[in-house]
Amino acid sequence: MQYYPIPENLIPYVESIWSFESPNHMDYGEQAAIIPSGRWILIWNYIGEYQHVIQNQSFYHSRYDLHLVGQHTTKILLKGDVPVSSIGISFKPYGYYSMGGNDLPNYINKVVSISKKKLDGTEALTSFSGNIQESVTELTKLLEERINYKPDNRVVQICDQINAHKGCILIKDLFADMDISQRQLNKLFKSQTGITPKQYASIIRFQEIYNLYVRNSQSENKHELYDLFYDESHFLLSFRKILRLRPNIFLRKPNKLGNEFIKK
Repeated sequence: MQYYPIPENLIPYVESIWSFESPNHMDYGEQAAIIPSGRWILIWNYIGEYQHVIQNQSFYHSRYDLHLVGQHTTKILLKGDVPVSSIGISFKPYGYYSMGGNDLPNYINKVVSISKKKLDGTEALTSFSGNIQESVTELTKLLEERINYKPDNRVVQICDQINAHKGCILIKDLFADMDISQRQLNKLFKSQTGITPKQYASIIRFQEIYNLYVRNSQSENKHELYDLFYDESHFLLSFRKILRLRPNIFLRKPNKLGNEFIKK
């Protein structure tokens, strides 16, 4: 992946801007499985066509489709003929709320096409000039036009705390110093991220152990499971819930492409 500078107006909302070119050939048995990240991701594919598959539901993307990958609580599979090239914007957990508003919970475990129409009525990203930076600029300008909401500082604070503790923090501790009830804050958090604090913490915790133990099949890190999960059965339950397989079965096949989209 190649990364690009984030325009100043988007820094409060965007975590990274990147471009990706798939290999011309896939490894035999490649799973192309992406685990939940706790982020909303906007993608524009300028070469090739492909699909996201979530819970046996396929979301097809033709060339030049601008699509939003919503929060997901289970794996996403990538399917299609290679090569595929795309530009992506990974938002902070609350970042897409600045443009999407309170509709976010409706997009959980879904991928939806997004309008490319600009405020002046013309349409952006209808073709690819061959210059990736030009397309990145076109996409970021389109997003800057759509900023309408500001995430609540309490939601930002909760996300920061969960990230700092790698998902291992009691939910009641997150709300200890907040001037709002836990029920109200849960509702606020979900309206601005699409998921609850408990779900977000679980995603971050699993992502951490995936990188420690699963990404490179490093069994020597297995003892660190217990820093993040109560016991091995707790880890196995989470693993099967997200990846729909037991670890020993998942590790039999490569996931090189999928790992490209899993945050380290």
